[in-house]
Amino acid sequence: MARRSKVDKLPPELKAQLERLLADRSHDGYAALAAWLSEQGYTISKSSLHRYDEGRVQKVMEKVRATMEAARLMTAASPDEADEHSAAVIRMVQSQLFAAMMQVTEAEGEIDPETRMKLLTQAARAIAEASRASIGQKKWADEVRARLDAIEQQAEKTGKRLDAETLMRIREGLYGG
Repeated sequence: MARRSKVDKLPPELKAQLERLLADRSHDGYAALAAWLSEQGYTISKSSLHRYDEGRVQKVMEKVRATMEAARLMTAASPDEADEHSAAVIRMVQSQLFAAMMQVTEAEGEIDPETRMKLLTQAARAIAEASRASIGQKKWADEVRARLDAIEQQAEKTGKRLDAETLMRIREGLYGG
C-alpha cells in the first residue's frame, strides 16, 4: 500500500487552497508554501510538497490540458451541427467520474470514512450534473431536428425542394454559426 501524503491529511479547505496554488502556479516556490502551511499549523516539507505537486496536481493538470486540446482539435477538424462533441464530452466526463467513484470505493481501508463519503457525495453530484447536461443536450438536438423537419415539410407542401445551399443557411441560422 502506498504511503499517504501529508497533504492528504490537511483539512479539506486548506488542501483545496494548496491545490489551487499548485495548479495555477501562483506560489513563490515549495519553500514558501511550506512556510505558509507552517503558519497555518501544519508541517510539510518542501520536498513533500514538490512530490505531491509532481505526482498528483500536475498529472491532473496535464490530463485537463490534453482533454482541452483534444476538444479543440475535434472542433477544428469537423463542424458540430448536431452538438455531437458535447455529447462525447459528457460521455467522457461520465466515464471518468465512474472510474473515480470505483477508485474511491476500492480504497475503502485507505481513506478515512468521512473523506470517502465526501468524495462519493461530490462524485454523485457531478454525475447528476453530467446526466442533466446530457438530457439537455439530447432535448436540444431533438428540437433542432424537429425544426429542420418542419422546414422541410413546409417546403414540400409548397411543392418546393430545398437545395443544399438553402439547407446550409437554415442550419447556420439554427445553430448560430
